[in-house]
Parts: sequence; C-alpha cells; structure tokens
Amino acid sequence: MDSDFDLFDFVREQETPVPAPQAAATPAQEQEKVLSKAELRQAAMAFLATLKPAGIAANVPTRRSKYRVAAAGFWRPENHRKNHTVTKTAIIVMYDDLDCCFSDCAGRDERIAVITKLQEEKELLEADIRRDEPHLAAADDLFGDFRTWDYASSTNPAYRKICRKLDKEVRLLTQGSKLEYIRRAGNADLCFLAVPENLIDPAVIPIEWGVVELTAKPRGFKLLRNAMRLSDVTPDGRLQLALNVAAAAAKSACFANGVDADGKMRRPPKRRR
Repeated sequence: MDSDFDLFDFVREQETPVPAPQAAATPAQEQEKVLSKAELRQAAMAFLATLKPAGIAANVPTRRSKYRVAAAGFWRPENHRKNHTVTKTAIIVMYDDLDCCFSDCAGRDERIAVITKLQEEKELLEADIRRDEPHLAAADDLFGDFRTWDYASSTNPAYRKICRKLDKEVRLLTQGSKLEYIRRAGNADLCFLAVPENLIDPAVIPIEWGVVELTAKPRGFKLLRNAMRLSDVTPDGRLQLALNVAAAAAKSACFANGVDADGKMRRPPKRRR
C-alpha cells in the first residue's frame, strides 16, 4: 500500500532521546546521615537518662560558668528523705570534632599513629595471656567467645610495659585539653565522651573516660566503653555539680511552663503527643 513519504521521518528515527539531567543531591540529602548538634545533644542526654539519675539537665557548667558539658546528672540515696547527700554524679561531654578532644600539641597525628601501633601490640600480647594464663578468665562466663579476662593481673612483663607506654602516650595526647580540665574539676564520678559514629578510636581516650557513639541510622547511641568511677571526687564537688544541674534545669522548666526569666507569664509551648 502506497503511503506518502516524508523526508523528515528518517531524521526523527535517527535522533536518540536525550535523558533528562538528574537533579543534583541537595545539601539536606547529603547530610541525611549526619546528625546536627541539637540531635547529637539529644542523643547524649538520652544515654544519660538511661542511667536513671535523680536529677538531669543539659548545658551544665562544671566549673562555675566555664567548661559546660552537654548533660549532667546526680544520684541520691534511696532513703533521701533522711539522707540529703549526693551519692554519685555523671557528666556527658559531647564533641563532633577531633580538635576538641585533644590538646593543641604538635605531632598529634604522629602520636595517634604510635598509640594505634601500641594498641595492636597490646592485643597480640593479650592473645598470649589467654593462652599462657587461662586462670585469668572469668569463671562465670558460659561461652568462651564472650569470656572476660583480667589482663591487669597478668604477670607478663612485656604486657605491663606496653600498658605503661600506651597510658603515657594517651595522657600526653589529652594533656592540656578541655577533656583534662573537665575531668580534673573533681565533681563528676563518671565521665562520658559522646561523639558521632566512626569519629574516634576509644583507644586514644584515657581509660577512665566512658565512650558513647551517637548513631544516625538507627538514631540513638551505643556504649563502646563504660566509665571508671573516679576516686578524687569530693562530697563538696558532687554537691556543686548537683546545684549546677538544678540551676541549668530552671531555664527549661520556666520555658516549658511559659514563664520568662523576669517572671512574665506567656502562653506555654504546645506539647507534642
């Protein structure tokens, strides 16, 4: 069957459709897995809340108005109606940058590399201890893969020596930093460092600090290392931190009830269900 021939039909068949350019990822999409500082602070405070303190607040100063921490809390005895002492205190220091964790000393990256190498040698020596000193294993563990070991009681001289070297390098790395000044305030029994995930190796943080990893997906927190209870905290130091917690919580309590700092009453903010 004859049909009309159009010269431009051949040209149209040869033309390939050009795919539409894909829209570039917006900054919001690129930062989808990165928590903001407010979200990091919320996750850090959520971790502290799981420890069930009697009082808790955000943005608490440790030394008067200097060196504020993301969150702090305190505990009272069970019979607190008769005993008004503060039995324990804890702080959460939150950093999202490595520069805040260490001092401004020269050769920070080189020192971290030395710590990493010493940590690898320590793990090899711990394997030798598990083979040569089986009596250091915890007897109440049911499964060997999850058994805990008392490496500190080992008689291996090489292990003791490398532990001293590792502790010295970590101390030099954080000497003069905000972490050191906050710990030396003498008012927190438990000190935790909260950081975004994959930011820092807990091995480069002093052993008395607990390390909490703040995760984006799923949004929450993960305890990488528990804090050691410090022995240089005084009752007056605990009381000072507890009073700072109460003072820091006053601003949030007034805002939640629609009261300004000068006593002026406003409409309270709507509460979420």
